[in-house]
Amino acid sequence: MGGKPEDTRRDDAVVLIHGLWMTGTEMRVLGGRLEESGFRVRYFRYRSWRGGLAQAASALREFVEATDGERVHLVGHSLGGVVISKMLEEAPLSRPGRVAMLGSPMGGSAAARIVSRRRVGRWLMGGVIREGIVERAPKWPGGRELLVVAGDIPLGSGLLLGLRKPHDGVIRVEETRVDGARSITVRASHVGLLLSRKVAALLSDYFRAG
Repeated sequence: MGGKPEDTRRDDAVVLIHGLWMTGTEMRVLGGRLEESGFRVRYFRYRSWRGGLAQAASALREFVEATDGERVHLVGHSLGGVVISKMLEEAPLSRPGRVAMLGSPMGGSAAARIVSRRRVGRWLMGGVIREGIVERAPKWPGGRELLVVAGDIPLGSGLLLGLRKPHDGVIRVEETRVDGARSITVRASHVGLLLSRKVAALLSDYFRAG
């Protein structure tokens, strides 16, 4: 590689934002591969089950603004993408950077709607999903380049819920789409998006191209 891409990566940080019932540990494989590509990686943790969407978005903004780097890129897995959207909807960030979403239900979630029909289901999903997906469809505010990555290996609760294919076991491919964003579908399940070497390579190329 030439000197210019290397210089770009040294100035770039990547913040990884996990999904429901996760802690960020699940994103370490992806984070490690991005670090091998030259990016400085930080992991944002929030209360995905017992917290609220506005609280999570506010905490993410504080975390991102405190992250060193001329550019700070964001990667949201599943619900993490909704938290990113909420944060950017409230106000822009002070530094440039690109955004990537992995299996994020920006077009709503049939699985979440089905589960929320029962009280125990609403309890299991928690406030962030209820506020950000069930009660109000997520909105992408624009203003930043966005890459959407969907999986199409149907391994997960979606099999039991009868989701229409293609889906990644939790989120349907069409539910990840965002107008104006570049969209890619890979052979991976919902959690597999975090383990896929192809996804890590896609993100590295996408962030480096800036």
